[in-house]
Amino acid sequence: MRIALAVWVAVVALAVPGRAVEWQQGPGFRRAALSAPQDGKPGFTRLPSSATGILFTNFISVGHYKTNQILLNGCGVAAGDVDGDGLCDIYLCRLEGDNALYRNLDNWRFENITGRAGVGCPGMDASGALLADLDGDRDLDLVVNSVGHGTHIFYNDGKARFKPHHTILNRGKGGTSIAAGDLDGDGFLDLYVAN
Repeated sequence: MRIALAVWVAVVALAVPGRAVEWQQGPGFRRAALSAPQDGKPGFTRLPSSATGILFTNFISVGHYKTNQILLNGCGVAAGDVDGDGLCDIYLCRLEGDNALYRNLDNWRFENITGRAGVGCPGMDASGALLADLDGDRDLDLVVNSVGHGTHIFYNDGKARFKPHHTILNRGKGGTSIAAGDLDGDGFLDLYVAN
């Protein structure tokens, strides 16, 4: 018997399709106004995987979750532009099987680039993810938490190809969520891992 844990992903478009996004640069950031259509109803529209290209399910077998009930908390998702094209990509964690990285092709279509990106994390019981520029090179790096297998850091080359850091943090712990920020004001991002 297997239990399916639902993964819901909400993706926000920064512009109405067909309109150019007008970015405003600032010191260390850029922003664009959120343009919402004036017609139609507010809320969400369900898009089938046949339309989006996102085909992802997180299953956990009874035998697996009985070994550690923390696994029933589910898994994480991270969203951000990993290849520098201005579109928001999606990273999904999985407990049994590989995680998945979906590249945004625009117009609500995505492509699974997990293999060539090198971020599948097989057999990890991945529980949380974070996309942040850890090394200051202006691209988003990836941090993946796991239950029992540590917190893994993957450095991005700017083209959505990742290289794992040689050190695994938080070994043997039940890592769940993760956040980053410059907590001590030294100009470097610090990681906060919830166990």
